[in-house]
Amino acid sequence: MKVQSNTSKFYIPQLKLNSGETLDDVEVAYTTYGILSESGDNAILIFHALTGSHMLAGQFTKNDNPGIPWNEELEIGWWSDFVGPNKIIDTNKYFVVCANYIGGCYGSTGPNSKNPITDESYNFDFPLISFKDIEVSQKLLLDHLGVVSLEAVIGPSIGGLMALEFCTLYPSYVNKLISISSGYKLSTIQLLHNLEQAYILDLSKDSKFRKQEYLSLARMIAHKTYISLELLSKRAKNESLYDDDLIEGFLISPQESYMMHQGEKFIERFTPESYSSIIKGWQNFNLEMESISKLKNINTLVISVDSDVCFYPEEQREFVSILENCKVQTTYRMIESTKGHDSFLLEPELFKEIIENFI
Repeated sequence: MKVQSNTSKFYIPQLKLNSGETLDDVEVAYTTYGILSESGDNAILIFHALTGSHMLAGQFTKNDNPGIPWNEELEIGWWSDFVGPNKIIDTNKYFVVCANYIGGCYGSTGPNSKNPITDESYNFDFPLISFKDIEVSQKLLLDHLGVVSLEAVIGPSIGGLMALEFCTLYPSYVNKLISISSGYKLSTIQLLHNLEQAYILDLSKDSKFRKQEYLSLARMIAHKTYISLELLSKRAKNESLYDDDLIEGFLISPQESYMMHQGEKFIERFTPESYSSIIKGWQNFNLEMESISKLKNINTLVISVDSDVCFYPEEQREFVSILENCKVQTTYRMIESTKGHDSFLLEPELFKEIIENFI
């Protein structure tokens, strides 16, 4: 059965940010799937990954989404294999909500939006947006939609960090938490990768003509943590797509060519300013450990992927130990996959039974 989505925007006249600043005339782009029950208690909120969007499931077109960066990757919702009628997250049963983050570039207010005071784009002057700001904006959206309580909050990757913090902010509002290939804090390697990318994007401010190339390079730094090196080598074609004089002495192997191509594809569908905004929010994520005890009445599922080198399985096992020490009812599952961190995008069959049994 075809997935039917309802795409819309929610407006917040003024949002007080965690930094103390205020953001005026805020827009939140979102999609909903399924029907909210009369009691308002069959909803599931899904937080997307770093460069994901509210375009969760179904088909989308550039004409229906004017003014946002676009390529063919956005034509099919990023979790279409997971969400829909009779799918893992069954929209015959649940009312599913997914919103683009404030600071993003897919319709929500972000760095490429116009500043209502100057009537010019914020660009790199956009206020610091914390993950908590994103979570608060989405709670306001849920209130607007008439959601009385959430059956579940789900988040893969950095979406799992937001899902977790959302539960600590609104513990009586949520029944279940599903954290996929995520954790509860930043690891040292994530801190350093984010710094490297932020430094590159900061340099791009003074290079108007090569700004997109800086974004491509930043994405290449991150991308190698999203898939296993084994899969990267398998995906790489037998010959390079580039002339060997583009970067003298380099781009002669298929692995280099593959990574260069991933960076070039990415700049078609994202902006440097939004990328900088979201990784800055990630870099400043700091959940107070004692707040995890607020999850005592929230049934929690933590899913690891054994080949994940973005959020290592060791991080999830440490997270599970903390949950158990806080007397949180916790289920832990490890998935075996060769596809690394992106397994949650590519292999719904590995997640199907785990998630269905939990929900």
